[in-house]
Amino acid sequence: MGPTCGAVQRNWFRVTWSCALFLALSALPSNAQSPSLEVPPSTTVENSTISVRALQIPRKAQDAFRHGTELLAANQAAASIPEFQRALRIFPEFYEARYKIGLASVNLHRYQDAQAAFEASIELSKGRHPPSQFGLAVALCARKQYSEAEEAVRAGLDQVPADAAGNFTLAWILFSAGKLAEAEKSARQAILSNSNLASAYLLLAQIHLRRSDLPAVVSALDAYLRLDPAGPHNAQAQALRTEAQQLLAKHPGTAPVVAESPAKNREP
Repeated sequence: MGPTCGAVQRNWFRVTWSCALFLALSALPSNAQSPSLEVPPSTTVENSTISVRALQIPRKAQDAFRHGTELLAANQAAASIPEFQRALRIFPEFYEARYKIGLASVNLHRYQDAQAAFEASIELSKGRHPPSQFGLAVALCARKQYSEAEEAVRAGLDQVPADAAGNFTLAWILFSAGKLAEAEKSARQAILSNSNLASAYLLLAQIHLRRSDLPAVVSALDAYLRLDPAGPHNAQAQALRTEAQQLLAKHPGTAPVVAESPAKNREP
């Protein structure tokens, strides 16, 4: 890695999925070199199309599930778990509740518990709930089981190949495993599926930084800042962008920076 990029990398931060649909974890140390651990959204009973199965779930189980979901969204992961467990006691086949226990466990950094919950959700759903596969992948990656994590997320993507959350999860796992070219490809697929996925540009910036490509780092950060101008990591992104630009100015032979344009901003 070149000396300039090394200087910038010391001030790098963990990438997070900042979309409202993702259950974010607290920011991790600023000198970390891999994204923080978060899980894609699930298809929940309260916002899904009414189905025969949904109608079979007792009201008390749905109420407990809904209350647990509200607690989880309010960053009260520990308090949410008993609500999901209550829903499961009423309706044992409630695989979405198992999935939510996995989410809560990830937020609490209990990755072994999260893995068990996601695996139980996959079993209950007979493998037909892709978010549980994505969540399992996150839990496995947190434990540095990269091959198993990649297998899990690809199992989910086999069902929903264009899913933005799934492709972003795959990109993050590949990045964590040091497979930068594949990680970039998956991150760009996530962007193709959801042009508003600002956090995918944060991950691209990390990939470019790992490759010592400062112009591309600036370009990716520009795209992120346009998409999420009030994001929780904007101050860090701005500081990193400024430092990268200053270092680039000291090396006039470096290729000019051209900002990556999110799909929604591209002219026809």
